[in-house]
Amino acid sequence: MRFARTALGLLLTLAGLVVTLAGAVAAFWLVGPDNTISTGSRQFTSQGLAVITAPHLLDRHGPTLHVTATGDRPLFVGVGQDLDVANYLAGTAHTRLIRFDPPATYGTQEMRGRSPKLTPPGELDWWVAQAGGSARQSVAWPIQDGRYDVVVMNADGTPAVGADVRFGVEVDRAFGICLLVLGAGIVVLTVGLMLTFRRRAREAPAAPAAAPSRITPTPVAPVTPAFGGPSPFAPAAAEAAPAYRAPAVNPAEQRESITTAPMLMSPVAVAKAKSPAFLIAVGAVADEEPGYDEATYAEAPPVEDAAPVRLRVVEPETVSLEESPEFERSDEAVRKTAALLASGALLLTTTSCGLLPAKNSEAAPETRPAVTLADAQAVVQRYNQLNNQANQARDAKVAETIEADPTLAQTRAGYLIGRKLDAAGKDRSKPFTFTEPQIGAPEFGSYPMRFVVSSGISTDPGSRQLGVWQRQSAGTPWLLTNTVYPLKSVKLPSMEGLRTPTQADLDALYSLPSSAATNLAAFLSEGATSAKAKLFVPSPGTTTLLERRAKAKVADTKETYIASVADTFKPSGEPLTFITSTGEALVFLTLTEQYLQRVEPGSNAYWTSGEATAFSSMVKYTQTLHQDYLYQAAMVIPTKATGGTIRLLSIDGQLVGAGGS
Repeated sequence: MRFARTALGLLLTLAGLVVTLAGAVAAFWLVGPDNTISTGSRQFTSQGLAVITAPHLLDRHGPTLHVTATGDRPLFVGVGQDLDVANYLAGTAHTRLIRFDPPATYGTQEMRGRSPKLTPPGELDWWVAQAGGSARQSVAWPIQDGRYDVVVMNADGTPAVGADVRFGVEVDRAFGICLLVLGAGIVVLTVGLMLTFRRRAREAPAAPAAAPSRITPTPVAPVTPAFGGPSPFAPAAAEAAPAYRAPAVNPAEQRESITTAPMLMSPVAVAKAKSPAFLIAVGAVADEEPGYDEATYAEAPPVEDAAPVRLRVVEPETVSLEESPEFERSDEAVRKTAALLASGALLLTTTSCGLLPAKNSEAAPETRPAVTLADAQAVVQRYNQLNNQANQARDAKVAETIEADPTLAQTRAGYLIGRKLDAAGKDRSKPFTFTEPQIGAPEFGSYPMRFVVSSGISTDPGSRQLGVWQRQSAGTPWLLTNTVYPLKSVKLPSMEGLRTPTQADLDALYSLPSSAATNLAAFLSEGATSAKAKLFVPSPGTTTLLERRAKAKVADTKETYIASVADTFKPSGEPLTFITSTGEALVFLTLTEQYLQRVEPGSNAYWTSGEATAFSSMVKYTQTLHQDYLYQAAMVIPTKATGGTIRLLSIDGQLVGAGGS
């Protein structure tokens, strides 16, 4: 028993020492009261444009990531999704951090490529956490599930990055758990030392009280001396010794007194105390005791002049070690200690496992909404400001920072016509803004990304604006590519739940978007009597356009120098398609129109008035005259299940060229 206790004590002492040291190091060196596990500061340099971490390094989510960078130049520190960061730095030279071995060993990889100046990272809105503008920057970001990169680069987007970078992970309750581990280690160490160096108090075992001899003298005839007379040593008859009988002892009381032996008695002492050896003199008593067994008696040594005495030897009653109270109580103490330690270990393990961050999921390909609501509203607000500035100055350069084709092509043509026909600037458009924008932001897994906005118009309460903003790459700004102006009476689809189409979505539509664009071009070219007209519910603007073209054809053919007129619409580019929450398709498309006049042989024709003179003025043509228009249209295509016809929301055009041959 002592060997087992000592072995257990040594084992607990060693374990307690290890746990105590680990808890102390973790609490006061690795973690600290701020619950943050930090690495040492490390110098990172790159001849390229940035230093970034590979996405597999942030493979768990939950804790808060702290990144601090210090350099000689204004720095930018940001965290972004890998699909954005990878696109932003695609084809450029940069340094990638691909391995981290605690406490401070890093492995890097140099990525070759170009080193052009990039769009300053602070101007981009897809960062989930960012800080920039000075020589020391730090960010704190609760790590999210997904593929994310940490980027350190110069704030102006130029190459040659150098910075001292420190990383830290803040784990909630980490310091408290480390203290708990430290306390548990101290407890285990203390228990181990007590078990190892405990000395049992030893007491000299008390001699068991001998039971009184049950001896009854057998009457012996007086010995007559040889000289005849009574022996001088014989007692007088009157003084004859009376018969003696030992007082009776209750065995139950004797055993009760034995079983309550002190706890500190050794097992041998307990055994002796429970079953003492009695040497009982027998004589005449043997004849009186029932159950007397001759075999249990031995002859006592002969005594001169005495009657023979027989002694009965009673074998001692022994008790095994396992049955001793000391063994039972010690075994119970060991079991309780082991149970207590096991419970503490289980508690520590459960608590510590709760701190372990969750592993990132390896689910479907990474996607994200094209833009947040706040960022989309900021984009519209920026457009309002710069668009009015460009309109007042008729400056296409400013317009290029907020628009892209086909909207930019219409804007450029409008500025050209304005400068030609209104040099004094009397007819400049009044400043206006898009109000109360409603945002539809589908999810994308690659660039380009787009979002849709439906908003009011401050100067035209009877109309709305429906537009598409697009970002071609992660390093470019949001630009307005498609825009139409439906009347307020036209029902527009909801922006909530807008998404990019899958093949299943397209198969469920009443008509494919490309087929709808072709049919719309045929309908506009042939007019209201076209066989394709039954496929569409025209918007008020569409009806007005068809009526105006029909009147122009009649008027132009009456001219003596015009032989015939042709009006042709054609789809341009691929339609942009979004699926609404009802399964219908919201489609934006571009159309071109050429209004062609054939000149009678022997005649000369030229533009004398109107917007066409801004492109061709006083130039005589002998064969044809033409005007070129660029239209943007929006439509809603129903599903096969709901049936119906295609609803034209709006069609808006701009003269973009004129000439002849």
